[in-house]
Amino acid sequence: MTCGDCGHPVTGADNFCQNCGRAVSNRPPVAAPASPYPGGVLVSWRGGQVALGIVLVLVSFAAVFLLSEALVRLAGSYRLALAAWERSHLMGFAIIVIVWLLGLRPGNLPLGSLGLRFPTVSHMRYTALTIAAFGASIGSNVAYVALVQFLGLDILTPPKIPEEIIFPGPGILLTFQALALWTPFTEEVFFRAFVFAGLIPRLGVGLAVVVSAIVFSLFHVDPRVMLPIFVTGALLAWLYHLTGSLWPSIAVHAGQNALAITTTLLGGWTIAGA
Repeated sequence: MTCGDCGHPVTGADNFCQNCGRAVSNRPPVAAPASPYPGGVLVSWRGGQVALGIVLVLVSFAAVFLLSEALVRLAGSYRLALAAWERSHLMGFAIIVIVWLLGLRPGNLPLGSLGLRFPTVSHMRYTALTIAAFGASIGSNVAYVALVQFLGLDILTPPKIPEEIIFPGPGILLTFQALALWTPFTEEVFFRAFVFAGLIPRLGVGLAVVVSAIVFSLFHVDPRVMLPIFVTGALLAWLYHLTGSLWPSIAVHAGQNALAITTTLLGGWTIAGA
């Protein structure tokens, strides 16, 4: 038996296709009507759940910060690197739980509802879109730094990432795993798959892109990085919309964070990690 929409194999016990997220043909949906999301993915959460999710993530952020501060006091060397690693993982797990509780669990929805499925466009198209989004994100970041420096607005220059948050030697793999893999994955699940998707039915795609990007930038707290992070957030949301899959957005996010870590080690350009 296959899904009548995408042809992905399904079983008689499946309510939803694990690839495209649509209700399996001739089975009644168990959740709210589909949103106008790319690829027709079934999304049952709306603005109320999004607002509650944002509040819960903020509370989790404060709790994780306090817990990590307590834990690193017990550590000897590499305190900043250990704190960054701990916060990345603790916040990521908190995000996954919140999205599951508010998004997937109420409607018993599959992971495909979070965009964790194959793109709905051709391989060539989503590859080109991913490369274009990555180039635009990095280019806007570099242009922003050059502009504020040209105008002498040092107060708006993004801060350099402290080298102390990077584990030395082979331990650098732990830093890349946390900041360039785990963090991009969990943040894309929350800001694009949950926040952006949940806002589309009420705001429409264009305004949902803007609002979700604002939320994304505000979560980075530092005013010096909010504008480039906003641009990155808008590009990632639009990429998700165009490809119908979260993986290209995760790839761009991961690439930008990996580049930020690499430039920190090399002492080159200041690239704001997203």
